[in-house]
Amino acid sequence: MESLMKILKEEHLSCIVSQNNHIYKEKADGIRPILTLLDKGVLKDAQIADKVIGKAAAMMLVFGGIKEVHAGVISEPALHFLQAHHILVHYELLVPNIINRKKDGICPMETCVLHIDDMELAYHKLVHLLAQMTK
Repeated sequence: MESLMKILKEEHLSCIVSQNNHIYKEKADGIRPILTLLDKGVLKDAQIADKVIGKAAAMMLVFGGIKEVHAGVISEPALHFLQAHHILVHYELLVPNIINRKKDGICPMETCVLHIDDMELAYHKLVHLLAQMTK
């Protein structure tokens, strides 16, 4: 996992996944890279290093079958969700919640799933919210 974090930082990636000796790199911000990786089916039994993991990302990682997570920053709801699903988690900074880009409230993705534990429902809600935000 240390080598994944090193590559993440050196190449200024948002996340990097290792699955069966294949490496997948993403640069986009927000939840979109994790949804892309989920849709590609590359999270199953994989390891991920990500700059920021909120509950939305954590839910999608578990939904995709991730086995290990290393986060630069992780929210308490994300950490609790991952631990409840027996995912090995490493992190550099634990925060109460992920803050939005304006830094005036909680991230809308985190807010969207904060009180949801059903991963499939969360997936559909997140996809819908992303579509609304990109209009």
